[in-house]
Amino acid sequence: MFKLSANKISFAVSALLLCAASAQAQTEAASPLLASPASVAISYQLPTTGSPTDVPVAITIPSGSDAFVINPSTVPFWLTLNIMSGTATTSPTSLTFVANQTAATLGAGTYTANVTLAVSGFQNLTIPVTLSVVPVASTLSVLYGTTVLANNSTQTYNSGANIPALNWVYGSTPYPSIPLTILSTDSPVAFTAAGTVTSPAAPSNWIELSSTSGIAYNFGTGLTLNFLADVLNNASVGDTLTSTLTITYGSTPTTITINFTINVAQPYAALSATPLFPAYTPTQSSGTLKVVVTGSGFYAASGSTSATVVKISYPGSAGGGLVALSGLGGTGAVSLVNSTTMILTIPYQDAQSPAVGILTTPQAITISITSSVTIGGVLETPATTTLTVTTNPIVNSVTDAGALEEPAAGVTPKFAPYELISIFGNNFCPSGCVSGVVAAIGADSRYPASLTAGGASLTVAFNNQSGTLIANAYLIFANDTQINALVPSNIIGTGITGLQIVVSSGTNLSNVYTAAPLATNPGLFTTSATGQGQGAILLADYSVNSSTNPALVGDTVLIYASGLGIPTSTSASVTSTKAPVFPTSCFETSLYVTDEGLTSPATADGAVLVPTVWGTGNLPPCFAAKGWVTVSIGGQSATVTYAGWVAGSVTGLYQINVTVPKATTSTSAVSVPVIVTANGVAAQTGVTMYVKN
Repeated sequence: MFKLSANKISFAVSALLLCAASAQAQTEAASPLLASPASVAISYQLPTTGSPTDVPVAITIPSGSDAFVINPSTVPFWLTLNIMSGTATTSPTSLTFVANQTAATLGAGTYTANVTLAVSGFQNLTIPVTLSVVPVASTLSVLYGTTVLANNSTQTYNSGANIPALNWVYGSTPYPSIPLTILSTDSPVAFTAAGTVTSPAAPSNWIELSSTSGIAYNFGTGLTLNFLADVLNNASVGDTLTSTLTITYGSTPTTITINFTINVAQPYAALSATPLFPAYTPTQSSGTLKVVVTGSGFYAASGSTSATVVKISYPGSAGGGLVALSGLGGTGAVSLVNSTTMILTIPYQDAQSPAVGILTTPQAITISITSSVTIGGVLETPATTTLTVTTNPIVNSVTDAGALEEPAAGVTPKFAPYELISIFGNNFCPSGCVSGVVAAIGADSRYPASLTAGGASLTVAFNNQSGTLIANAYLIFANDTQINALVPSNIIGTGITGLQIVVSSGTNLSNVYTAAPLATNPGLFTTSATGQGQGAILLADYSVNSSTNPALVGDTVLIYASGLGIPTSTSASVTSTKAPVFPTSCFETSLYVTDEGLTSPATADGAVLVPTVWGTGNLPPCFAAKGWVTVSIGGQSATVTYAGWVAGSVTGLYQINVTVPKATTSTSAVSVPVIVTANGVAAQTGVTMYVKN
């Protein structure tokens, strides 16, 4: 007998079962069930709002009826069906598919399943199901710090609780800047940003955004609003500047609009570094004194703007304290020019009985300026300065004698060695010298370093930045209000970075006038002695250039200047029968000093160049470096044929010989500009001469 082992029996049973299953599959017909639709697509919106939408499927058979059952293992956990079994007939049986609440535990995305319906003796019917879990629709919020300014709505920046008002004190820095955070509630969202102006009318780009587009994340994205300085500076105190920030996002655009307001607040009144002109004044026994005050924060009363009030105090003032300038006998007054300038009218005495002198005796007058403004809870402290009434010399300004041009406010005046200067002020002559004193040239052919003016010795000291004397200037002319002098040649010595100019009349010293040394500071002389208009220019025959005596193109003309610096020629003073040539025939300055026997000091300061001192065939000290002096006439470059000192004149007057370029094609006299530079420094503009072709 043939015998099978246990293992072989198990194998045989398995094979028989597989064959049976295969035979059954081959004998079962396709499912009689029909599904409409044949597949199902459902969605679930995160987070759930209301009941999810169901999808009905009609189950039918062509004829008769058959019971069916749904295989529960094919129904995913996120799907709910209305029935799990039923009978299919030619009339539809509704099988409803709906995503249940457990779908909320799924992440956003797409999920699939195949639900099977079984009928005995037939193959299963499979209905594919697709679930789309839709993510949360992200929204944006705009935050200032931790305060929500807007969230899908319009809000005003400084109207919400805990949002500080944006007040900008006019003229202050830094300028207003608003840091914001754009925050997404969930997934990243792209956005655009734009700023517009609503009031007052201003350039559309006066709002500067750190970015005009970006991606907002759920941890926040920064966006900063800055405001153009020019717009703010052109505003007026008391103005309210309004603007709008618009944030746009989403496929169906959602717009967030936020309005911002900047209030332009009044600043404290402040004074400039040198706030008064004049800061020193001589005594006077009648009339009034006009004083210009410069600074910032000066305003008349208007709306929310406080009036700037000026008070003064002086020995004997009413109550011994500050009194309003406008109340001094009706002649005191304050005139506001603009927010940075005002003019004070100060009477010589007040209106008390008996009257007390304000300008009649030497004394200090305190000027107090305030608008009584409170900023950040702090009341304004009055700004004060002092006007000095004195009988001492007063220096108000110092300029190049040719240009007669004062530097712009806040710019330190500069002077060069040997420069001819004019000092303007008062009290230079204690007993008066209206007609002036002209200095006499000494036996050494040098101007003096002091003059007797009004019975006192007058000197002009050039000190260094520490107040130590460098040298006294050599003087040419003086009266009670003006001194013409020569700058010492050693002001550009080692370690000298600043100058202090002090005038003394006897033992009385003036105020200190601060300046700085410079190698060159050119100024051109003009026939009007104003530094403007027709230049002091001669033709080759020494006639004066004018509209009736124009220079021809190609002519040589002589231009006279100051401040060109120390001549750099190095030739020896050797007699020669050859015609002198510029610059090789210009002799060295030190040789003139030696030959003329100039001692104490051994410099050419204040000296008058005596032609007989140097050898025949030589030229005075000049500038040997090519291009040290340049000239343009009518916008055309002119050839310089000589630039240096002038024989028979003081060392400080310079002559520039140039060939007139084709500055015009006109055959009639035409006035054209003349521009001169020395070592790259330009002389004043506004000087002209007449030329014709």
